[in-house]
Amino acid sequence: MPTLLSHVPLFTGLPPDACERLEAQMVRKDYAPQSVIVREGGAGDAAFVILNGLVAVRRRDKDSGLEFTLTELSPGEMFGEMALLTGKPRTATVIALEPTTCAVLERNSFEQVLGEHPMLAMLLTAVMAERLEKANQRAGVDFINLSKMKIDVRVLTLLPTTLVNQHHVIPVSFCNNRLTLAMTNPNNVVAFDDVRRVIKGVMIEPVAVSDEDFRRFVNTTYAEALKPAPGSAPAGASGSSTSGTARGAPAARAAAKTGAPTVSVDLLQSDMIRELQLADEQQIKAETKQDLMNASEDAPIIRIANSILGLAIKQGASDIHIEPMEEDVTVRFRIDGVLQVLQKLPKKVQLGLVSRVKILAKLDISEKRLPQDGRISVTMEGKPIDFRVSTVPGKWGEKICMRILDKTNTSLGLDKLISHRPTLELVREMIDQPYGIIYVTGPTGSGKTTTLYSALAEINDAGVNISTAEDPIEYDLPGVTQIQANGDIGLTFATILRAFLRQDPDVMLVGETRDKETAHTAVEAALTGHLVFTTLHTNSAAAAFTRLNEMGIEPFLVSSSTVGVIAQRLARRLCQNCKEEYEAEPATCAFFGLAPGTKLFKGAGCNECGNRGVRGRIGIYEVMRMNSALRQMVGTGRRSEEIAETAIAGGMIDLKQYSAILLTEGLTTVEEVTSVVAIET
Repeated sequence: MPTLLSHVPLFTGLPPDACERLEAQMVRKDYAPQSVIVREGGAGDAAFVILNGLVAVRRRDKDSGLEFTLTELSPGEMFGEMALLTGKPRTATVIALEPTTCAVLERNSFEQVLGEHPMLAMLLTAVMAERLEKANQRAGVDFINLSKMKIDVRVLTLLPTTLVNQHHVIPVSFCNNRLTLAMTNPNNVVAFDDVRRVIKGVMIEPVAVSDEDFRRFVNTTYAEALKPAPGSAPAGASGSSTSGTARGAPAARAAAKTGAPTVSVDLLQSDMIRELQLADEQQIKAETKQDLMNASEDAPIIRIANSILGLAIKQGASDIHIEPMEEDVTVRFRIDGVLQVLQKLPKKVQLGLVSRVKILAKLDISEKRLPQDGRISVTMEGKPIDFRVSTVPGKWGEKICMRILDKTNTSLGLDKLISHRPTLELVREMIDQPYGIIYVTGPTGSGKTTTLYSALAEINDAGVNISTAEDPIEYDLPGVTQIQANGDIGLTFATILRAFLRQDPDVMLVGETRDKETAHTAVEAALTGHLVFTTLHTNSAAAAFTRLNEMGIEPFLVSSSTVGVIAQRLARRLCQNCKEEYEAEPATCAFFGLAPGTKLFKGAGCNECGNRGVRGRIGIYEVMRMNSALRQMVGTGRRSEEIAETAIAGGMIDLKQYSAILLTEGLTTVEEVTSVVAIET
């Protein structure tokens, strides 16, 4: 590493011999993808220079528990130097996004060079100040020098000293209910909230200052301002009365005594909504993009948006709906397949909340007439989670729907999805075939994607070339080539499939067979020695053949190319903590083919399931494995009802029979089964 440090801004002012000695003491370390290099709150005992690879810098939002990506760093860039210098805990987590090699500088080596070259401390200060100023300029926050400013003592004493010291903030100016606030961390939303509790309804304009500038100012100018005049109480002290203070300052003194209230991630118990109620009830009308940006950056709005995302993950929701109504904004979660109202928010949060979500999803916040699609990537408790965001214009404003994609779900095995062992083994036999098509069918939200990804995960191997065509790509699959379809530029499923055939494929996945061209190309791929997975929207396994015939695919091609069909549904799973046994009614036993007096189960409700009696979801499967009799029927275009009868006679377990198995095992209830499976009598 002879010239490594000469390209790092922090060390460019060091003599060449000092750089060489420092480089000689640095240690190379390799990091696998998704491995944590440093963790937020950890000891700052080393600095890192990236030699090759890519890392993400993430910071945790304390209210919601989510980790947001701040930036990505590439070779030649450095991280960890400030924690190394100050000895304070790490302020962010750094994770390798791909195989990464770093040169690591330990504290002992760093301190030795500092002792030999005091100029390094000055260089560090200059580089960090420049970096902070650039970062704040990108964020639209000005960088100031407190030591060069003359601040009215009445402004300095607007805030209690406890708040100033706790959040490292200094009031700089106050005019027309607009407070300019110097902050060492302009993104400290808790500081904004605490200031607003002191000065009700105030508009805050943050400006950035360095830690050193803040400490120097507090120990000199600010300390002088707090000294009492002869015969008076200390300025800014709790309980004092200072002339010229802003509205609500007495309340600040009380707040300083009791301490700021703890904010829960639960919106129903949070004081975020109550804070918003203190403001004028009239909704702000934004006319420009800057107005929208300002509305989205209000501290309570940021906390509400983060809390909605965090709470949805913690409650196991699959979707979030933010729906503007005439009088309010309704937030609903889909949990275990059922939409539930979480909260009705004041109408005035609509503008800021929608803009905040669109900013996180990298959408155009000024475009409100057309639908938009985006993606939010966060980390919670070490798990990467994506939100697939969709906006549509509605009568009362833009509605937002977010699908939650937990990337760890791809590690689910088929054995976690299919509880019935014979059915599981049948599916595994199908996916072990060298060629042919496997269709997974069912309505939207029935778990088809999870089944497909789990099947691919079981056969994913270094010796297998797997490629997928998806719209959209919901999960990242290591070792798999994934392509996002884009009809606007002609990148259709059929186009991608034809390209795959020139890529020496073993296994291909097509997100959905929607048209004749895609279906025909998939059949051709299967007949030329490739294993193909795809989905169809049909109500049963046998109906898949009718659907393909309707698309114009010849029955003999369908017959010879199909390995099997998996039809599925998702029912809510019975809570195993509070389930109670009961004797099924005779009509129920007769309907499901159970013996009279069979014991079934229902949920009584408990704390673990939120008194709903159900918790999570379970799959109901119908697996049709092709055999000679079925191939002959499909090839001659027989009706789906006849095909289903032949399959059942040959031992296939249909949706009704599979439901009966789940009922007797106490895994779901009669009500749940009949709500998702249309069973013909």
